[in-house]
Amino acid sequence: MAQALLDAQVAWTVNRLTGDEVPGLATKLVDDALAVAETATLASLADPAMIKSIARTLATVVPPSVAASTLVERGAEILMSNPAGHYALGELVDRENVARITDEVLALTPLIEELLDDLTRSPLTATLASRFVGRIVNDVVAGNRAMAEKIPGIGSLVSFGSKAAGRAIGTAGEQFEAVFGDTAAKGAEFMMGRLNKIIIAMLNDPSARAAVLEVFDLYAAKPVKPLGEIISPDDAIRIAGLGQDVVIAAAVAEPVHKLIDAFIDGFFAIYGDLPAAEILDDLDLTRDTLAEYAVTAAPRAIAAIGDSGELDGIIRDQLAPFYASSEVLEILGGE
Repeated sequence: MAQALLDAQVAWTVNRLTGDEVPGLATKLVDDALAVAETATLASLADPAMIKSIARTLATVVPPSVAASTLVERGAEILMSNPAGHYALGELVDRENVARITDEVLALTPLIEELLDDLTRSPLTATLASRFVGRIVNDVVAGNRAMAEKIPGIGSLVSFGSKAAGRAIGTAGEQFEAVFGDTAAKGAEFMMGRLNKIIIAMLNDPSARAAVLEVFDLYAAKPVKPLGEIISPDDAIRIAGLGQDVVIAAAVAEPVHKLIDAFIDGFFAIYGDLPAAEILDDLDLTRDTLAEYAVTAAPRAIAAIGDSGELDGIIRDQLAPFYASSEVLEILGGE
């Protein structure tokens, strides 16, 4: 009798899950969950410590996983295929937000100045900056000579000046070593300081904001170049892999785990003592929206399980222990 009841309930359940009742069942499940969410607080439904543990585990094991590597590589290939087609910069970012971003960056000028001053203390960075400026000077000298050579009577004069400047500045990346000699490091630091002042003065210039917006206006309506015209597929995959490696290294770092914990604590500090439904309200997720997605997704998922031939077995495995229990057998025996 117990076996017959088990078979009957399994068949009844399978029929409900594979018939016309599925949309109604999915909607009822959403309504039941929302009814609980109206009264149960988030803290009563989930333990912050458990959420932290899950988040740390995901941060540690997901980034280096095979699935993540596959998706990163596939993502690079998708970007290279340019599925979005042709579009302009203005379609992605509107002018108002560009202006807001510009204002925020310009407001950080003191911080930028501090960072640049820190870079000045690096001898190598200062030397590279001085070489950069030196190359600009050489290019200006060479450009002046090229222009002067086209003017009768002036070419020889500028040519003489260029040769003199060339002897003073030097060639092939050794400009400032020749000028400063033993004081090259001090000279490089001085040059870096001058560059810093130029950059900060440019950022403080009232016209800097207008210049940024003017550049945006210049390119806003122009088509953005497809990524495939900028780098090769191998380059894209390599760069994507590099980004993944950075995430893998950072995700296991203790500071990152502490940051994850802090975000979770902050989330529970806001919503922990409130009914769980408050989160859905703040996310603007309505009952109708949730029910619509449930009704759409449930039949497909259940049908896939049914097509695999596992649905009957899954239900039977869940119900069989009940019908085999001593309590049920005693009831049936008493009947």
